[in-house]
Order: sequence, then C-alpha cells, then structure tokens
Amino acid sequence: MNKILARGGIEFLAVLLGITMSFNVDEWKQDKEIEKRLKSDYINIQKDLRKDIVLLKRVLAVQQESFESGLKALDMIKNKENFDYRKFIYNLSNVWNSSTFFGTSSAYDASVSSGRLTYFGNDEIANEIGIIYGHFYSRMDLNGEQLDSFWYSSDFGRKYFGSDPFESDVKKANLKKIFSNDYLGALQTFVDEIQRFYIAKAKNALNQMKKVDLLLNDKIKEL
Repeated sequence: MNKILARGGIEFLAVLLGITMSFNVDEWKQDKEIEKRLKSDYINIQKDLRKDIVLLKRVLAVQQESFESGLKALDMIKNKENFDYRKFIYNLSNVWNSSTFFGTSSAYDASVSSGRLTYFGNDEIANEIGIIYGHFYSRMDLNGEQLDSFWYSSDFGRKYFGSDPFESDVKKANLKKIFSNDYLGALQTFVDEIQRFYIAKAKNALNQMKKVDLLLNDKIKEL
C-alpha cells in the first residue's frame, strides 16, 4: 500500500513538475515574443523621434530669428532715438513665420495601447519616453496653438501697416499706431512673453528628445 502511495506521489509530482515547466516555457516564449515586438516599438519610436528632432531644430531656428527681430522692433519703440521706420517694418516682416511644432506620436501611441511599453515594468526608458509625449509634446501643441492664435487675433503684424507702408500718408498713420500703448502692449505680449516661453519650452523638449534618442540606441543594442 505504501509503495502504491509513494509511486502515486511521485507520478503526481512528475505531472506537477511537467505542468510547471511547460507553463514556465510558455511564459518565457511569450516574454521573448513581447521583447521582440518591444524592440520593434523602440525602433519605430526612434524613427519618429529623429524626424521630429530635425523638424524641431528648424522650427527653433526660425522662431529664434523671429524673436530677435521682434526684440529689435520693441527696442525701437521703447527707445525713440533708435527708431528707424524702414528697419522697423523690415524687422516686423520677420516676426511672423507660421513655424510651429506638432510632434508625431503614432509609434508611441501604438506601443502604449498594446501594453508592451510597460509590460516589463516602468523602467527608466519608458519614463523618459513618457516625459516627451506626455509632457513636452502636449505642452508644445498647446503653446503652438496659443502662438498662432495670438498672432492671428492681434493687430501688430506687417499686414497691419498696409500694402505700401512707405507711402507718405500711410507712413504717417502707421507711426501713430506704432507709438500707441495698445500696439506696444500687443507686440510685447507676443514677443517677450508668448514667443519667449515657446522657444524655452522647445529647447527643453529638444534636449529631452536627444536624451531619449541616445537611451534608445543603447536599449536597441541590448535586445
């Protein structure tokens, strides 16, 4: 009787061990398959990111040039001894450029919705990637819309001064507009507040994007 029980116990343990090993093998295979797909996610995210880095660099260069022209225009208004109407109109022509950044998040969204990005836990790279798409991209979208909206809804751009701002009567009328408090306030709000903040946010976003690009390089090589 004892031998039968012992043999039965051994058989039960063998079956249990077999089930456990089979489960572990299946789980290992599943993890490997997800790891393989996650590597593909990283590659696709990096492709999107590198395209966005190039685009954001261009946007930043244009916005920086625009910002500097706006500061020169403001300085001429605040310091009348430096005012030069022709230079003012020229600088004002450079202030608006319609160059704002809206990032690509399709590869990131696909990885998040599949659950793969955080399947193995919220590691450093998942957190750093999340900062780009969850914080910087949403803020850049919001600030870009604010920049565009303020420009189109306010009268301080080049078009505000007529098709021929150098015609004598038009110039006389424009000078009154330029040195009004309303005009100074609108231009200063756009250049020295909205645009300055946009450029600062864009620089921070670009630094984070470059950081994640390097992290992805290392991670892709590991997998």
